[in-house]
Amino acid sequence: MTDENSDRLQSNTIDWLRFPLAIAVVFIHINPVVDMQGVDYFHFSGMDIYTVAGALISRVLTYVAVPCFFMFSGFLFFYKVRGWNRNIYRNKIKRRLKTLVLPFLLWNVIAVCVGAAIQLIKPEGDILGYIHELYDKGLWRIFWNCTEWGSTDTNIFGWANPFYGPYLLPLWFLRDLIIAVFLSPLVYYFVKYARMYGVVLLGILYYAQAGIAVAGYNINQLITALFFFSIGGYFGIYGKNMVISLRKGQLYWLLAAVVFLILSTFYDGSDMKKYFLPVYVISGVITTVNITSFLMERGKLKVYNTLSGASFFVYATHTILVLSVSRKLINFILPPDNMIILLIKFLVTPFLCAFLCVGIYLLMKRFVPKLLSVLTGNR
Repeated sequence: MTDENSDRLQSNTIDWLRFPLAIAVVFIHINPVVDMQGVDYFHFSGMDIYTVAGALISRVLTYVAVPCFFMFSGFLFFYKVRGWNRNIYRNKIKRRLKTLVLPFLLWNVIAVCVGAAIQLIKPEGDILGYIHELYDKGLWRIFWNCTEWGSTDTNIFGWANPFYGPYLLPLWFLRDLIIAVFLSPLVYYFVKYARMYGVVLLGILYYAQAGIAVAGYNINQLITALFFFSIGGYFGIYGKNMVISLRKGQLYWLLAAVVFLILSTFYDGSDMKKYFLPVYVISGVITTVNITSFLMERGKLKVYNTLSGASFFVYATHTILVLSVSRKLINFILPPDNMIILLIKFLVTPFLCAFLCVGIYLLMKRFVPKLLSVLTGNR
């Protein structure tokens, strides 16, 4: 394969994956209430099928999505960077203020305003209580750790402490990516001189999942960001084709992904999951890229610029009413009846949500393109 073709394959693989990974994030936030420890494997019922599917998809399989985004971001940030100085850093930070920081701030403010509007509209709404709660927490926390997830289920992520995010919870990814970008000089020199050994060290820290919370922030989240950002950064800094390089040992990575996917699902809800999930995520990220590039190379997949371009919009908007509206639409179309219907609703709702977001994206692109450009960081 020529360098030109391999570069095109790399670009197309990343572009194609953006939208499916955004849908994967929606599946994560469906977060069905399931108990894998209560599954009867000898008398497999409809409820057991739903439980396994819910745990497999929403609590394990899709967990490769955000790490993939971190890895792609690291690669693109350091792509063709053969040296480092203040000017490079300043220019990159200046650009990321528009593509990352501004959208991060705006989407959280929008989410707060939507929350206030809901309190005003609902008959039982309490707008004053809503405002007081934000003030009591501290308005700055809207952008840092306003939202807590997993405080009553320590095994949802395999971490020992709750998962913290800004008011618009999915944007914890953007928050931590911004931190990684500001720490990029450290990442550059660490990867440049420690090479893959340094990345492996970060991988060991990622696997350890110490769960230390500092100032309302779970350090595991930053380690996750820096680890996968550094994987991508390694390929960018050393001028390696990420897609081609990740194919080394691809059958072993595939085997590991399958085995640890099964183990992570089977032990979902138990303390054992934390030993298997990180291994699945690492091998799953690599396998996701490998399978996609394999199919892309053989002409089985095609990049649709509209879907790729809308991926960030889906990521940012899906929990702002759209997911709840999608649930209600599906419940209206398919009233609860049996476990098969429940399973169908679980599988269909994220796709409906994603395509409703795409519809809003296209309307904004048609009527308010400048606003859309600001909200999506000119993506």
